[in-house]
Amino acid sequence: MDCPNCKTYNPEERSVCWRCNKPLPRPVVRKKRQISSQQWLYIIVAVMLLLMMANMCGLPRLLPGAPNSGPSGFTGSGPAAALLLGPWLAL
Repeated sequence: MDCPNCKTYNPEERSVCWRCNKPLPRPVVRKKRQISSQQWLYIIVAVMLLLMMANMCGLPRLLPGAPNSGPSGFTGSGPAAALLLGPWLAL
């Protein structure tokens, strides 16, 4: 750390400058910011809402390996199927 008075370098463990004998400022120790319980609650609610919206839109049925899915992972039912197959079903 440099002395604010004479601009001389001093090791961090010193409390006074070795040249001008003035007190050195203490380094500011910053605390790590921790997430509060209220912020955790907001995060959990947001994740739950996203999962609920994905479930309502039919995302789990479109994923490969989902239960009751065909070889391509597509079940052919639900709102996603209506959006994907709508133009061809009208033929």
